[in-house]
Amino acid sequence: MLEAEQVAQAYASWIAHGEPEFQAMMRRDLHDHVSGRRGPQTWDMVWGWIESSFEERSAELHGWGRLDDGRIAVWVTLHGRHVGRGMPWLGDRAPSGAQVAWKQLHVFATDGEHLTEHWAVRDDLSVIEAVDAANG
Repeated sequence: MLEAEQVAQAYASWIAHGEPEFQAMMRRDLHDHVSGRRGPQTWDMVWGWIESSFEERSAELHGWGRLDDGRIAVWVTLHGRHVGRGMPWLGDRAPSGAQVAWKQLHVFATDGEHLTEHWAVRDDLSVIEAVDAANG
């Protein structure tokens, strides 16, 4: 059975370094409610965006736990330096070198052995504001 801490640690390693353990936890038809897509390969695309947008990445885990309905919640901040336009919501903003703190809450449904669904709330606006401030 997947444990909340196990998922949280794997997610933090994935978002900071692209470690594959997190995607290995996913069922082949995982439904990502953020993108509307299915499958672990969706996360390959997201990793490409992260890798091309931010360098010197680290993940700060704030907490994790199992919700009353069995879903797993992971609260994390990705720290990094803005170096590119990979994230679609960054638009045409030039690389700024800004240090960013991208706060996120992720919720995962499981079937006991695999992650089956994903939802997220992210503070994209604070990253955009940091990039815009650095770009003047």
